Amino acid sequence: MAVDVRSPKNRRVAVRLTDDLAAQLEQAVELSGRTQSELITEAIAEKTGGIIREQHILELTDRDMDALLAALENPGTPNEAMLRSIARWREHGSPS
Repeated sequence: MAVDVRSPKNRRVAVRLTDDLAAQLEQAVELSGRTQSELITEAIAEKTGGIIREQHILELTDRDMDALLAALENPGTPNEAMLRSIARWREHGSPS
């Protein structure tokens, strides 16, 4: 989900910065030619987008994927606890 950081803004957010972070921001403004608002907006868009992606995307190693596929192809026999859980789900939580 890309965010257009150049679109018109209608929401204001106030933040308090340490002196060191404020100095870094000023240096980045000077070096980049962007405004403080542009830099802060871009940083927020990047960081929040990453957090949201982390929560929606499951990344598996090759070994993990092989283990998942093997488990799906050859499911184990359910134990007593699983059978009780299935029975409770059918009794109370089944959508059918």
